[in-house]
Amino acid sequence: MKRNVWLWFVLAGLFMGLGSTAFAETKVRLQCVYPEKAYVGQNTLFFAERVKELTGGEVNIKVFWPDQLVKTNEAFDAMAKGMIDAYAGSMLYFAGFVPEVNCEWLPFGWANPKEAQELYEKHGWLDLMRQATLKHGVHYVAPVGVASMGLITKFPVHGVDDLKGKKIRAVGMEAKIIDVLGASPVAIAGAEQYMAMKQGTVDGTNYPFYTINNYKFYEVANHIIRPALFSPGIVEILINQKLYASLSEKNRKAIDQAGWETFLRTVELNPKYDEEAYKVCKEKNVAIIDLSPEVVDQLRKKTLPLWEEIASKSEISAKLVASLKAYLKEKGVKIE
Repeated sequence: MKRNVWLWFVLAGLFMGLGSTAFAETKVRLQCVYPEKAYVGQNTLFFAERVKELTGGEVNIKVFWPDQLVKTNEAFDAMAKGMIDAYAGSMLYFAGFVPEVNCEWLPFGWANPKEAQELYEKHGWLDLMRQATLKHGVHYVAPVGVASMGLITKFPVHGVDDLKGKKIRAVGMEAKIIDVLGASPVAIAGAEQYMAMKQGTVDGTNYPFYTINNYKFYEVANHIIRPALFSPGIVEILINQKLYASLSEKNRKAIDQAGWETFLRTVELNPKYDEEAYKVCKEKNVAIIDLSPEVVDQLRKKTLPLWEEIASKSEISAKLVASLKAYLKEKGVKIE
């Protein structure tokens, strides 16, 4: 009788262990740098839901919003150390750790989201960016498009000289671009741009075109310039490498698939975001200036020294820039 009781406890323990394994759940704390209602916020929620679906609930991502867990400028280091598990937002904040991110922000690098997709998918960019972040204990899941991001100004720009002497809100890599184009970059927080343009502190900003409506920039600016410097701008989804490596191969693939599906979603949605912005421009009397191909070539040539500077930062940066140059040559774009 005692033996049977002992056997019953052993079997019960085994079944409980099997049950807990079958229903094991990995909780992931992801901080998004953008608010929930922003386009990136909505795409981050899409990513989290797809991860849950593809892993059958084994990986559950909880999305936190700006500064809820850590300050944005501390997020990369916090993620590498495991203080947070994942991040959705721009790596430009962390260019000091990952200089390769500047390659994603080379002006006039790709003309539309489909070209960006080709570079990541068929020209090695996704693998190279993963190599770049892996050195810091972070897995690069996928890029995310943020629609066209370009000049929104209080003055017309028809050529290179029109930018001389103008003050443009820009930070980080954007500031370097604005500087080589002949304008003066001014570092102002995103939330302060509206008042800065209204009060004349700056003459314009480099920002996603959809903010013409979302941020009511049509009240303080009256021109946008196409093509955008970035079509689209790129941010990223990242995850702590140790956590990623601890998952089953099936769930790692699921996370990467969910990330890529999120990117493809933005590839499809970004043109719609742009068209909505152009519609608002027409309704609010914001002039849309289309630069000639010759002027675009001039602007690109002015930024080429910056391309070389960025390429020199690391071996991976050099490969990314070389890949982009080769891609543009295939497209018949003059870059020298």
